Amino acid sequence: MATEQESTPDAADLTTLRRSVVEHEFPTYQAVSTRAVFAVICGLLAGLSFAHPLFYLFAAAAVALGWSADRAIRRHPDVLTGGTLARAGVGLGLVFGLSIFTVTTVQDFLTGRRASAFAVEYARMLKDRPLADLYWIGLHPSTRAATTPEENLKQMETGQEAAAMAEMKYAGLRQLSADLKASEKNTIVFDGIETMGKEDLTVVAIARFDVHVAELPARREEGEEHEHRDDRAVPIDAHAMAVIKGAVPEGKRGYEWWVDDVTYPYQPKTAGLPEKAVDDGHGHAH
Repeated sequence: MATEQESTPDAADLTTLRRSVVEHEFPTYQAVSTRAVFAVICGLLAGLSFAHPLFYLFAAAAVALGWSADRAIRRHPDVLTGGTLARAGVGLGLVFGLSIFTVTTVQDFLTGRRASAFAVEYARMLKDRPLADLYWIGLHPSTRAATTPEENLKQMETGQEAAAMAEMKYAGLRQLSADLKASEKNTIVFDGIETMGKEDLTVVAIARFDVHVAELPARREEGEEHEHRDDRAVPIDAHAMAVIKGAVPEGKRGYEWWVDDVTYPYQPKTAGLPEKAVDDGHGHAH
């Protein structure tokens, strides 16, 4: 009677069997997507967009890198991993980028409204208030709190150097004030904010005004006893510009404003935001 013999695997079969066991015991290595990791990092940095608009670039980079990484991981799931990181990066970029952009836009809109409201009030002051008050409203709020318009005017008129500086700085303001007060028919109307920016925590706005002069002020030349009318042709339709600044004092919630400079007459859209003064290291700004 024939006996059935058990077959034994040869060397090749044993090698294949061992490889199969090893492959099942140690799965294929998958690398974490580098783009997914950078997407998360950029998404976190996008949270600093509150501090500076430059960080909006990180929000855009987080979305782009995360989307690209997620596509690559889906195409090569056996090689790449990190889909959760990629989607997290996209989410952080969108949340921080869009929310901060929205908040900043709303804040800028409200600040612009407040600057416009002050400019409307300043137009009334130019028409109705004396020069002493107009000089005073040009002081920083902290300085205004320590002096009166009359005291400030007296200090400005003291000394040749102070008078010469006032003559140069306030020439446009004085001419505008004189033109407006020459007649009730002369008017000034706030026309809008041309541009707005920031110097650290100080808001800076360029406010434009429409000026209509129907009657000119009288003037007196040096050595003359009698006044005579200005020799400019009337009526005059011109523009004026004021550099308005505002800041929120410590312990307060609302802006306090002052007028840093006035230009009259003014050509619309020719003014730029003033450059920030640079300290020379000795306490002097240049």
